[in-house]
Amino acid sequence: MEGYKARKVDPSLPPLTARHVFDWLMEVGPADVGAMGQVPLGWSTIRDWADGTFQRLSAWEFRTLRKLSAEYLAELSAAEDRNRPAPWSPGRADIDPKTEEQQLRAVLG
Repeated sequence: MEGYKARKVDPSLPPLTARHVFDWLMEVGPADVGAMGQVPLGWSTIRDWADGTFQRLSAWEFRTLRKLSAEYLAELSAAEDRNRPAPWSPGRADIDPKTEEQQLRAVLG
């Protein structure tokens, strides 16, 4: 993301159709802390946040917050692989490694 910011380019991200749920996820925090590191938000954490902020969550919103938290952590873990493409880029299946290598050699000489 820093590279995008430095070039002043916004990556093309999928549309955000339930902005309020995303905002809630960022407000409550995208993850809990467990004994071995970060873990998905617990049901009680979400409930306590909702009670403390007087938010009445539908069952869908409640489950979606938990699922988004788990997905956030899965992506955070997967992003540790430096060779992994960004989540908004096309998958590796449609990229020919030989063509990619040729393009890289052309750039680097």
